[in-house]
Amino acid sequence: KVPIFIQSGIHGNEYEGVDAAMRAIERLATTPYGSDPEVDALLDHAVVAFNVVQNPDGRVAGMRTNGNGFDLNRDYITQSQSETRASVSVFRKWFPTELLDLHGYHTPTLVESTTVPHNPGIEYDMWFKWSQPRSDANQAGLASEGFGVDRPVNAVPDPAEWIPPGETLPQGWDDWGPFYTGQYGQLRGLDGSTVEMCNQTDADCGIGGVAPKYLGRMGSLRAQELVVWSTFDFVLDHRSEMLHDQLEIYRRGVTDAPRPELTSVPPGVIGTPADHDYMTDYPRAHVIPVGRGQRSDVEAKRLVQFLLDNDVDVTRLKRDYRSFERGSYVVWMGQALRALANTMLSVGDDISDRVTKLYAPPGAWSNGFLWGADVVTIPRDRRFSPSTRPIRRAAAVQGGVRSGRAAAYALPNDSVAAVRTINSLVGSGVTARLATEPFESASGETLPAGSVIFPSDAAARLRSAGRSAGLWFERITADLPATEPIERVPRVACLCSALENWALRQIGFTSDQLTNAAINAAPSDPLANYDVIYNTNQTYPADTPENATVRTRYSAFFAGGGGYVGARPSGANFLVDNGAGQFRGLDMQAQGDGSGGGRATERFDLLAEEFGRVTPAFQEDVSGIVLWDNEAGASSPIVGSYPAQDTGLVETPVWFTDVPPEVTVDGRLPASDFLASGHWPNPDPSAGGSPIIVHGPNTANTARITLFGIDPLFRAHPERDFPAVSAGFYWGDM
Repeated sequence: KVPIFIQSGIHGNEYEGVDAAMRAIERLATTPYGSDPEVDALLDHAVVAFNVVQNPDGRVAGMRTNGNGFDLNRDYITQSQSETRASVSVFRKWFPTELLDLHGYHTPTLVESTTVPHNPGIEYDMWFKWSQPRSDANQAGLASEGFGVDRPVNAVPDPAEWIPPGETLPQGWDDWGPFYTGQYGQLRGLDGSTVEMCNQTDADCGIGGVAPKYLGRMGSLRAQELVVWSTFDFVLDHRSEMLHDQLEIYRRGVTDAPRPELTSVPPGVIGTPADHDYMTDYPRAHVIPVGRGQRSDVEAKRLVQFLLDNDVDVTRLKRDYRSFERGSYVVWMGQALRALANTMLSVGDDISDRVTKLYAPPGAWSNGFLWGADVVTIPRDRRFSPSTRPIRRAAAVQGGVRSGRAAAYALPNDSVAAVRTINSLVGSGVTARLATEPFESASGETLPAGSVIFPSDAAARLRSAGRSAGLWFERITADLPATEPIERVPRVACLCSALENWALRQIGFTSDQLTNAAINAAPSDPLANYDVIYNTNQTYPADTPENATVRTRYSAFFAGGGGYVGARPSGANFLVDNGAGQFRGLDMQAQGDGSGGGRATERFDLLAEEFGRVTPAFQEDVSGIVLWDNEAGASSPIVGSYPAQDTGLVETPVWFTDVPPEVTVDGRLPASDFLASGHWPNPDPSAGGSPIIVHGPNTANTARITLFGIDPLFRAHPERDFPAVSAGFYWGDM
């Protein structure tokens, strides 16, 4: 029996897909055998799994996101939400050959025939082989009741909708990102499609200006049903061949076969095989070290368990091999789900020169290079033949306090686990201090500024916390370094998205969303309840009578020593001369429109016009993974625990110019080749070599400020940056 997965309601205010799924279930469950050949064939030859309401929060509330503010159709590579993990469990159980994710709304109904750029992990000879004829079947099914269809890669019905000016290829509905349901499904199975139903009350949903049989909500429901049942019929007619090809993809993986060359595209697909061939060669393996060469063993364990929970095969070294210690994890690319494994672990590809726009950011992703563990990629041409054994679960990580006499204990702030542990201990009343300079542990290891120091009389509680978290508290026996007290877990006023606010709460901060309007309208000053501001989306309010209250409250906050951590253009522009005026002499630039997929927006232009500080040098979408050099090193309380060079995620990247002398440059983009992967066409020449992370006192020396040009909390994914944001809070809370 061929497995088919129908999912609906991932966006809570896209209703009719849920109704279509329920009507399909009702028909399958109540039709007597022998009375309906279509139902009989489906039940005889397929297993149909339904996830009827992927987003119950959103459906009840009538909103796109779930209750935590997440667009669940952007969460499949992070799997931060319980709803996403529940959906992944269906993929794990059934390995569906065909997937439909029922969405709305688009005019006419859109059957996802995806444009460039294509995800490099998908076997595109197989995908084109089945996506195009299945889309033909969907188009015929819709046409049977007068519904039109939009097929992006075919530029049907209107090439102008999909081919950008000056380009020759359809763009803007790509399968580049693996964070969508459909694309995650394709990395596990054979074929999949998002279905965006029409919801208009006129002829736009029809063919040739003629209205379809049904309009409005009933039309949306009927369009979804026609796509669902035409897909059922198509898959049943071709089930043997489709199952064979799905197994062929797995066979290629298990035998470590070379990537196929895309030699043809089906009729009606715009572009040549070379235009659509994004299939890059896989490396030989990825290694997740333990011990030597690993910044955080507990984060390595977390990454390995995530891979195992997604059915990726992981092995461990039986003995030391070259620079890798015994027990280090090796993920060989000779496995059935090599596409998914490489997508999660590799840094990705630079596609800046191949396309103009993406459907939605980010242009790059990586659990291996954006989460908290270090990953080493072993190239295909490198000799690498260690002895390994397969595992079913990640190994436990030891922790506690180092044995021996101690004047105090120190914990480097180098991982999400460390941040959670620091916040838990401080929140429960354990005295803590922030090191503001590097120092030596009892073992002679140099520990960086930004480490948190606890008194020796808290050893029992530290031992318990360390064992639970898999962290070691290092002994200090010599003179203590210069420190400042951490009086409590910093309380965060989050001028940010619900996703960022959720991420801060997950790592143990009290964080609440605020806006300029809310601060202005509150009867008493809400900022008095917070120690630091985290800002990514609020511009400084204009100097008008109606904004007098909020401006006064911001001024009082900074004058009283309130800390500030900002990212993205809004987070930096908030502070400049004609904004809050907190960082006089600091200038910045940014690139990209921040609109998500080239969709029309005036937000960036208005930002530049209002402040005169953002330079929108080019208007293409810019997002990806960048390299940054740790200029301040172990002396920085913000990035002291980071290596000499690290990676970060950018979406509308920011870099700083004219940095005043009292401001410390923590991180800087390399002079060239700073984009590791993603989409940054026509980079502004001023970006290379520029500061991208800075911290320092404000102009009045009453507040402490940290600014990131990277996007450190984007969709709760770049966990590698969470400790640096947390360090900005600890250091900024004077």
